[in-house]
Amino acid sequence: MNLVQAIEWAEGHHRRGLYSPIGVGFHWVMAALMIFQLGFGWYLSWLPAGGDKLLGYQTHAEVGLTLMVLGSLRFLWRSQIGGPDNVDENSFSGRASHALQVWFYFSFFALPLSGWVMWSTLPGDLPLSIAGVIPFPNLPFDQLSEQLQFTLMQGAATVHVWIVWITALAIPGHAGAAVLHYVVKRDRVLPSMLDLNGPDQPGVVGSAPDADSGRQPPRA
Repeated sequence: MNLVQAIEWAEGHHRRGLYSPIGVGFHWVMAALMIFQLGFGWYLSWLPAGGDKLLGYQTHAEVGLTLMVLGSLRFLWRSQIGGPDNVDENSFSGRASHALQVWFYFSFFALPLSGWVMWSTLPGDLPLSIAGVIPFPNLPFDQLSEQLQFTLMQGAATVHVWIVWITALAIPGHAGAAVLHYVVKRDRVLPSMLDLNGPDQPGVVGSAPDADSGRQPPRA
């Protein structure tokens, strides 16, 4: 399946009011990684200084960089294809949903980048990588004075903590809004992220076979 076929296949889902399995996969994988990052980062903050804490922050930073790459791929995918029109974009819920989406995309980049700045100010030469596979260089902060490195560390840490707290509050708000749509408004916002059945549009890539396709034409 090439890119054009993949887009047509995904649009078939959107015409049914569903997200495609690609969009659903991005959503749930990144949601799981973000929740892991919040919990693991909180756990690391309570560890005493030492080798275990440093190795833990290395893992934390590498998962964050992986999230940043996934966020980039997700943004590129969304730039090629939108989503189902299940919410009126001009309504309050539509505007709130868009604002949350913008914030999450911002956090996918701002958290790893601020973490990268903090990591690059630490002494030592522990390397970083993306998903433990692709090497990722540290910023050349070792050429700076200790005072400037400390200032960068403090500034990046402040930005990081604020974004973490806002994101930690935004996640239950996002999940609660989805449940509200399902329980109160009874629309397709939540089911559109759970139903992975193929598009029910004859002739669309990924559609189920037409029920009449195997029948013989009537004889004259």
